[in-house]
Amino acid sequence: KTTILVKDSASFIVNRILGRFMGEYSKIVDEGTPSAIADQGVAGLAPMPPFVLLGLVGPAIALHNSETLHRAFGDRFYVSPSLQKLVEAKGAAYDPAMQIQPDNPVELTADQVKERVLSAIAEEVGMMLDEGVAQAPQDIDLALITGAGFQFWNGGITPLLDREGISEKVLGKRFLPPGAASVPA
Repeated sequence: KTTILVKDSASFIVNRILGRFMGEYSKIVDEGTPSAIADQGVAGLAPMPPFVLLGLVGPAIALHNSETLHRAFGDRFYVSPSLQKLVEAKGAAYDPAMQIQPDNPVELTADQVKERVLSAIAEEVGMMLDEGVAQAPQDIDLALITGAGFQFWNGGITPLLDREGISEKVLGKRFLPPGAASVPA
């Protein structure tokens, strides 16, 4: 167990980042990207594909978390109609038969999925730091590595966001000083 000092806030660090991650992923699939393509886009970011996590947590709990985060933070936390349908049907795991069919489907590539999910995470990490939920980017990295099983070899989510150029694209700045998140030449 590792203690991380946080400000009292809805969902603290891990659930808030996972909620944003899962919400953006679900929105991408609800918009028309097949889950297999979306999984390719997020491979290596988290310990398992999002819908595998959904099956472990349980759809009803995942929906409750989505709705709670949506109430606390607004529309940037997506509540999936497909997840609502799955819970209403008492489904135990993701079921493609429960997937809503959009009128005008948008199918993203794996790279587009990755950029969109990472952009959502970067925005949320930036907001959490601005709100004082966490004192430093390293606190968020440590929470996600120890509390959610995010890959430690990425150095944490903030070095990954810096290396990918996502933090500068979304927030106009890096989370860490130059060199801290860089791969040696």
